[in-house]
Amino acid sequence: MASCFTERGDEGELLYGRHCASCHLENGEGLRGVIPPLVNSDYVEKNRDILACLLRKGISGTITVNGKQYNQAMPGNQQLTEADLTNIINYLHKEFKSPKQRVSFGEIREQMRNCP
Repeated sequence: MASCFTERGDEGELLYGRHCASCHLENGEGLRGVIPPLVNSDYVEKNRDILACLLRKGISGTITVNGKQYNQAMPGNQQLTEADLTNIINYLHKEFKSPKQRVSFGEIREQMRNCP
């Protein structure tokens, strides 16, 4: 169902801790000048429609987050399932307000179909 959200308790937090926190830190603030923050991130909000692709495939090159440039490659994780991606992104919403709205499993499935 396209409007379903995954609701697996603390799974988003566990997945974030396992796959993201070592670089973006537990509080989502990133490493100053090296790893961009996820807290209130304008980059996350502007790229909401491709977040699942970024997490699965990674990103390299210069990006601008909250007015500051970062050029540290982020490795992707091909093993993350669509449910994992939904849970991680909804954890980012809940804890860091990025993105500003939750995502549905259907949205993530659609993003994955359209990944470049």
